[in-house]
Amino acid sequence: MKKAMMYLLLALGISLGVAFVGGAVISFSAGFIDGFNDGYNGAAPGSTDSKKMILSSGMVLVLLTCVVLNIVFLRLRYASYTVGRIPKEKRWQVVAWLLLAMLGLALLYCMMYNPLADPDESISSTYLWIKQHPLVSLPYLILIEATGDLILIGGVMREILEWKHRPQIVIPILGAIMALSTAIFGSPLLMIPAMMLATIEGWVYEYSRSVIPVIIADAFFWVVMVFLIGITLPWWCYFLACVLIVPGAYFAINTMEPYKPID
Repeated sequence: MKKAMMYLLLALGISLGVAFVGGAVISFSAGFIDGFNDGYNGAAPGSTDSKKMILSSGMVLVLLTCVVLNIVFLRLRYASYTVGRIPKEKRWQVVAWLLLAMLGLALLYCMMYNPLADPDESISSTYLWIKQHPLVSLPYLILIEATGDLILIGGVMREILEWKHRPQIVIPILGAIMALSTAIFGSPLLMIPAMMLATIEGWVYEYSRSVIPVIIADAFFWVVMVFLIGITLPWWCYFLACVLIVPGAYFAINTMEPYKPID
């Protein structure tokens, strides 16, 4: 348990360190370039569009944070991208069922919440940019998801399960935390699908002991989300989502049943 807390604190420390140092450098650079360009071009001070530059620099900052976190956790062997316990001939069968469940969850997300219509302009504009620039936004989102999965599932959750193997307690708590985070930083409407997603991925990791299928699932989820954002879906998609989620999650986990860790 102490190691799990140490992993969280390490990840938080690295993220804050990169954010503070990088943020200071970005702010100074933006102000310097703004003043230099205005003075050179004879324009009024502050006329340079530094907002776009800061946004781009912020994306680079998050990218740098993900790279540093990956390097630290992989080199120190706090987490890994190993293939886990599932035999080679069963891996893609598990992934196929898991992607079916993710398709249903993505449908459910888009049916319940349209981020483009969010009253918060920062949220709506962010998702609009994501939808308009999929070739840039999707690799970026997938890297963030992969880093989060590596640390939270492959590092923290793994350590907790090794400390006390009680997945029936640990995984629902993980789902509840993800639901609460979604309500605070996203939309309260998405608490239930967020908890479902985290619970399914938690059980997949528990059985497979690999973050790779979880990362593939998250990547596919975002591809579908970016494609469906802003599209009005018919009411019967709720039933379609349930039809996809339930058998997808059941058969993905059932396929891994013979290989799950033993208490």
